[in-house]
Amino acid sequence: MQWTGTIEAPASGSAVLQTISDDGIRVWFDNRLLINNWILHGPTKNNVTVTFVAGRRHAITIEYYESGGGAVAKLNWQTPGSGSYVPVPAQRLYR
Repeated sequence: MQWTGTIEAPASGSAVLQTISDDGIRVWFDNRLLINNWILHGPTKNNVTVTFVAGRRHAITIEYYESGGGAVAKLNWQTPGSGSYVPVPAQRLYR
């Protein structure tokens, strides 16, 4: 499976993107491969720090595959000023 679109943060600054996946996942941010965990595994977290510019939509592509057993593919973030990881809100993702 592949999802392609853009993502926009509420403010400029560093944020952490986090995936939780059961089996393979890859994430490109602004056309750079930043998460590459393309192997069989149980539910696993991967984190990467990115820099957002307020008002700018950044390109994001996520690839995922499921080989068997449980199926999980989540995208969370921790934005500047927030203390925890939360799912990226749908209103921050664009096609």
